[in-house]
Amino acid sequence: MKYIDESQMNIDLKELYDRAEPSMKEYKTSEYIKKRLTEMGLSYTEAFVTGVFGTLDVGAEKTIALRADMDGLPFDEEGKEYSHLCGHNANMTTLLTTLNVMVKMKDKLNVNVRFIFQPAEELVSGSVEMIKAGCMDGVSEILATHTTPDVEFGKAALVEGGTMAGSNHFDIIFKGMSTHAAMPHMGTDTVTAAAEYIMSCQTILTRKKSPILDGLISFGKINGGSASNILPEEVRVGGTFRHFEMIVKKLIEHGMKVRLKAIEDFYGIQTDFTIHEGTPPVICDKTIVGKLRSLCEEKNIPLGEYEKSMGGEDFAFYLEHAPGAFIWQGVRKGESHPPLHNKKYTVPEGATLPGVTLLCEYLLSQ
Repeated sequence: MKYIDESQMNIDLKELYDRAEPSMKEYKTSEYIKKRLTEMGLSYTEAFVTGVFGTLDVGAEKTIALRADMDGLPFDEEGKEYSHLCGHNANMTTLLTTLNVMVKMKDKLNVNVRFIFQPAEELVSGSVEMIKAGCMDGVSEILATHTTPDVEFGKAALVEGGTMAGSNHFDIIFKGMSTHAAMPHMGTDTVTAAAEYIMSCQTILTRKKSPILDGLISFGKINGGSASNILPEEVRVGGTFRHFEMIVKKLIEHGMKVRLKAIEDFYGIQTDFTIHEGTPPVICDKTIVGKLRSLCEEKNIPLGEYEKSMGGEDFAFYLEHAPGAFIWQGVRKGESHPPLHNKKYTVPEGATLPGVTLLCEYLLSQ
């Protein structure tokens, strides 16, 4: 497309990659974004510590929002180094490049463009705070992009309806009386209790949930014990469950509580079960996705295949205020590419071009 500055796009991609910072501490990232917006002649509002939003206002009745997340992920176990292991530098680059084109083609726009640079997506809290600050006021639609190794480099991908799952996390403490490992009958075996519970939760999905509905329960951590011959007083486990329908969310919550009560009764232990509310599912508007798909065909923007994901995204909270869609951008060259959140995950130059082109064409088609 005319006016896409690929050289500047690649500069932004690298500069933002080099500035990867923790959630809510994206200070250098925010400064770079504000500098680029100022160069384009765009005014902005600062919100939620490092967030930035504003409007390319052409006096239209309709406003479409574009959102990019800003935070990086820890590269080392100590959390001293950060990197864009989820490719958020590419999401910001896509939005900056799109804005740069739209500023140059402002006279052809029939829609206002709200830009949202959001911190703390990895903490699933940034979108809520940005919405509180007013970034969705007057918005009719909202779009976002994200890179993925599941799609070939140079292609975009779209999903109608359920795109990313609703996500909740949980923590459970199993509490009993410690005893010698050779004398389990003299105390309570919290390790075996936790292990049995973890395994039994999987039958909630296979025996209680309709097989045509999507759902997932994963345990990601288990901690307890100080010696191999002591059954510990306490074991802690934590994990996440995912869903697309509210009926599945309620079924999982109920099933986990029922299973836990049975474990308590059999092993004679006590438990603390805490569910942390996360994000609702990302449900992409079928009409908007249909228009985007048609534009890809009309403008020869290559489309790849992408199945809905059990990953969570706080973009879902924006969709409670306006319909929208999520555009995936492929990074995979060849047979494979490191997965998201892997230390080797990177976004090659040029991977943001399909998203920029599609966003620009969509805004100009209004």
